[in-house]
Amino acid sequence: MGKSSHAISGVFVFMLLGIFAIFSTIMVLLSAKAYRGVVDKAAMHNSMRVASSYIRTMLRSDDESGVLRIEDAEGVQTITMENDYGDIYVTRIYVYDGKLREWFAMKEIPFLPGNGETVCDLDSMDAEISDGLLKVKLEENGEEMEVYFAPRSAAPRGEE
Repeated sequence: MGKSSHAISGVFVFMLLGIFAIFSTIMVLLSAKAYRGVVDKAAMHNSMRVASSYIRTMLRSDDESGVLRIEDAEGVQTITMENDYGDIYVTRIYVYDGKLREWFAMKEIPFLPGNGETVCDLDSMDAEISDGLLKVKLEENGEEMEVYFAPRSAAPRGEE
């Protein structure tokens, strides 16, 4: 009777270890999935914060009378700022191919949306000017954020 009780207790110990290993693996997999969800959500919010900060910074840096307008260029809505640095240069902020982009070039250079510098991931941007206030609606993975900008220098030129 002594040998069979040791065999049963040995099997019981191995079963407990097996169950512990299985539950430990399940916990690691569930934790990894939860962590991935948190990281993805943080990355999405980070893109929205980067996009809104970038747009505000660009608008503040070009806050001059008559510089700002919203336009459609090559089928893409852009926030456009035109400056005279000896020659006329155009800065365009727009969303193309799932990315917030910036185009900075001389006015004579044809606008190619795919060639703009990528700022961050962003699904869409919708901008409008109303009563001297620029309203920009940003969207990334179903989340929306609105950015408002009131030029200090003078009212923007409006939609052209």
